[in-house]
Amino acid sequence: MPFHKNEVCGMVSLCEGLNGLSFYSPVPLVSVHVDVKVVNFTAQVEVTQEFVNRERNPIECVYFFPVEEEAAVVDFTAELEGRKIKTQIKEKEAAREEYNQAVKNRQTAFLLEETKPDIFEIKVGHLSPGAGCKIKMTYLSELPVEEGKTKLTIPTTVAPRYIPMSDGSPEAIKIASIEHDFNSPVQMEMNLEVLMQTEIKSIKSPSHSLTEPARKKVKEYFEADVKFAGQTTNMDRDMIIYIDTDEPNKPKVIIEKNNEGSSVAMLSFVPEFKLKDHQVEAVFLVDCSGSMSGQSMNMAKEALQVFLHSLPFNSFFNIIIFGSTFQSLFPQSRKYDDDSLKDAKDFAAGISANLGGTEIYQPLQHIFQKPLMTGLAREVFVLTDGQVSNSSACIELVRKNSSNNRVFTLGIGSSADRHLVKGMARAGMGTAAFTTQGEPITAKVINQLKNALQPCISDVSVKWGKTSPFEGGGEVAVEIVETKKTLFGYGKPESKTERKFAIHSHVPSKFPAIYDGSRLIAYKLLDKTMDVNDEITVRAKTTEGDLEVSLPICKDSFIQGNCLHQLFARKMIQDVEEKHDQENFKESKKLITEMGLKYNLASKYTSFVGVDEKHGNSGTFMVTRHVKNQLPQNTSSGHGISKLLPRTMSKKMSDTTPLKGLPDRPLANSGFRSPRVS
Repeated sequence: MPFHKNEVCGMVSLCEGLNGLSFYSPVPLVSVHVDVKVVNFTAQVEVTQEFVNRERNPIECVYFFPVEEEAAVVDFTAELEGRKIKTQIKEKEAAREEYNQAVKNRQTAFLLEETKPDIFEIKVGHLSPGAGCKIKMTYLSELPVEEGKTKLTIPTTVAPRYIPMSDGSPEAIKIASIEHDFNSPVQMEMNLEVLMQTEIKSIKSPSHSLTEPARKKVKEYFEADVKFAGQTTNMDRDMIIYIDTDEPNKPKVIIEKNNEGSSVAMLSFVPEFKLKDHQVEAVFLVDCSGSMSGQSMNMAKEALQVFLHSLPFNSFFNIIIFGSTFQSLFPQSRKYDDDSLKDAKDFAAGISANLGGTEIYQPLQHIFQKPLMTGLAREVFVLTDGQVSNSSACIELVRKNSSNNRVFTLGIGSSADRHLVKGMARAGMGTAAFTTQGEPITAKVINQLKNALQPCISDVSVKWGKTSPFEGGGEVAVEIVETKKTLFGYGKPESKTERKFAIHSHVPSKFPAIYDGSRLIAYKLLDKTMDVNDEITVRAKTTEGDLEVSLPICKDSFIQGNCLHQLFARKMIQDVEEKHDQENFKESKKLITEMGLKYNLASKYTSFVGVDEKHGNSGTFMVTRHVKNQLPQNTSSGHGISKLLPRTMSKKMSDTTPLKGLPDRPLANSGFRSPRVS
């Protein structure tokens, strides 16, 4: 179809109009610039997006954008035709109402909402013909340690998600509306500034080509700056950067005081210890859904082979593959010996991404319902791209079964679902790792197995000051009676509850299991500030005695600002969502809302909104334009464009008969809709 006469065109997108007619429209997103600042083990990421309306009608731009799943989205600003638009955080429904009313009044409006913890929706409403705007989203993120290096991950695209028939949640409906294309909506630019208190040895990326670091010394910090080699890149894969320095293993205590006089302490350290291995039952749950086709399946098979060759001979194991259905290698886990290893290697060599949709909930439930083997600790290893809509339900399932099952996850591919992969590992007291094309996989697999062979050290507590008690064992049953203004109203008595929600607390409320070489980060909102020469003590109870370390407070521990307060609030919101949301929905919603409003955070119940005071002059109707996410790198033409909606409920296959191989064609009733390529 020809373009409108005199229409200014850049990149275009194929759209569907009335009566099924297709037409091309200019992509309203014209630039994306990412500015990243890494200081020690935290990152501040600013994503600036520029939109231009090159059509004759006012338009609404809708763009779903990914962030690191534990990140705190702390700011959202807008600029329209050179004018700064005031934005503010509000309760989600109020923000949405303000946005809709503004658009109805022909005012340009801006809205940022959370769809999932790792997916946010950006709307620019009633952008007038010829008008342009810039919006900037800022988020803060903790950085993990991997193989002794600080790892920075910046997601750039939202991969298509499989939506089970059982998932009718509002999140699933939103996810189903995300559109995709093989082309990048725009080229992305990036500036990275790294500041460390020890010398920066190298900055490297397995996912992108970077310039050589420009180095300098700024006061007590070593600084290095890098960009993309070639300046821009497609938005088809996570940006992964490793920063090599002595910094990751150095214990730190930082105490931040904000303008209101509030103080938050942040503890970070990477424990180093070695305990005797225990005997395990290892269950490998391998994603063989259609989205794993190509390079992702090759990486999963490579990882599985490394796992199989690295198991101790006193262990038992089984392999379960899943898609719309699931199949077991053995009816029950078998002892690891030469015969069972040969069966497993033959089985693993024959698997492929031919099992349809990503129905991960049912095989997880099946594993957890199996009786435990006497004297063995069950360790579940999940290998998946995690591209599902029901990640919260899967995380909750893992949490409910965490007393008898530890879960370790390996996110595979260029755009794995970080909420599912990291959330299941948190809930299952295990560890999460990610691998993508270009990264050596063996070390990641060996580290996950090393962690699983370590006895679970989950009895961890922290003493925030020499005279303070140890905290971190979880919640205590209390009776709450409000006698002053609190998070839950004024003067309202509460009945007895199993949970205590308090803003003066530490997070996580129950400290996670600790592992050799994995960073532990904890926060405490202090009733009173700490002093120089005070100390914070971490204690972990193990089968071989207590492990304990004390970290001193020094004059360099104190800073001014609000970033740690916001990271503390984000961690508390995550804690409440994953541990209390279902049992105490009303109280959880109140706490999350108040935390979002107090600390200026986008959350499940709070959103950013801004409205231009000027009214538009155009009398024509507004049309909505979705900015399509680029399909992840190496996505085959047979998968991904369509929403992977099941036509039938997945049917569990019998696992009573050992399998000697796999079918060489997709199974019937795979729940997999044929892709529609636009």
